[in-house]
Amino acid sequence: MTDPGHLKVPKGLAGISITDTRISKSAADGTLIYRGYPISEIAANAGFEETAYLILHGSLPSRNQLESFIAGLRERRNVPSTIIEMMRELGDEAHPIDVVRTAASALGSVDEEVSLVGRQMSLESKMSFLAANCHRVPRGERVRGPRGGLGFSDSLLHMLTRREASDYERWAFERVLILYMEHDLNASSFTVRVVASTLADPYAAASAGLAALKGPLHGGANEAAMEMLLKVGDPSKASEFLEKAFKDGKKIMGFGHRIYKEFDPRARLCKEYLREIGKRSSDDTLFRLCDAIEREMWERKKIAANLDFYAAPIFYSLGIEVPLYTPIFAASRIFGWMAHYNEQIEENKLIRPDSTYLGRSDLKYVPIGKR
Repeated sequence: MTDPGHLKVPKGLAGISITDTRISKSAADGTLIYRGYPISEIAANAGFEETAYLILHGSLPSRNQLESFIAGLRERRNVPSTIIEMMRELGDEAHPIDVVRTAASALGSVDEEVSLVGRQMSLESKMSFLAANCHRVPRGERVRGPRGGLGFSDSLLHMLTRREASDYERWAFERVLILYMEHDLNASSFTVRVVASTLADPYAAASAGLAALKGPLHGGANEAAMEMLLKVGDPSKASEFLEKAFKDGKKIMGFGHRIYKEFDPRARLCKEYLREIGKRSSDDTLFRLCDAIEREMWERKKIAANLDFYAAPIFYSLGIEVPLYTPIFAASRIFGWMAHYNEQIEENKLIRPDSTYLGRSDLKYVPIGKR
């Protein structure tokens, strides 16, 4: 049953623009823009907090603005003990992203921040702690908090790992966080905007974004990609693995993108970071494995690697546990989500699309005793 006044669009809203934005834009030719800056320009020159400020406020910060922004994040990063205990009570069977989502939602009830800006900064700051401890705390392990004086990226990496990273590894990790920060109207950001359009608070919107992020076709893809790489193991087995996967009709995780058809610019950048990490550690097995699978996928299917395919082995090389990869995504993307939240409520209209009803409309009720 179709209303003649409504337009039917492709499933998944593919190719349909549903709003205007000034935050970011990806394109089929392999370009990605952050507030007017090509992603290569940002990744090569900007720090994490500088990029976060840009995404949130629309322009690069002055020195004073950046210092104030960093100070605001640092003073809000402590997570209430009630939230930590709740995370612990979820138990070791809880999926890490479920732990983060539950904690983010609960923050809406206990956070002492009053202003919208303060609430958003509180979420942005605390998300790194939640991401780093969402696997550790439910297993009964000791909380690992941020180290004083470290920036956002270094502090997160410190909480995630038990070893000291090299200068290059820390730099590469920060680049990956920057690349994960924002990507126009992806599934989780669209979900955040839908919730924001109801004028729900940022905690509710972030919780919804986290729920969307869990799926293996979105945020969970980096974990699935790493599990696949570990299963293949050796670069010489790439062709055999793909041959069997194609025969069995299995999806190759870390490949394909709704927008990018030729290449994902973020994957290209991460590939070089992984190459350099392998070179500096004298063990380039992961790089050679990824390269072999990527080349084979392109030759056979003309499907390009995406960000998750190369971000995952970078995380693995740094000693980060695989179940934490999607929470790391969330720790960075929270800044993009809040930018979308703000843009939505600035010129808000409730997001309420229509649907085409395909069911019957002539049925009569029959009492339960006569059915």
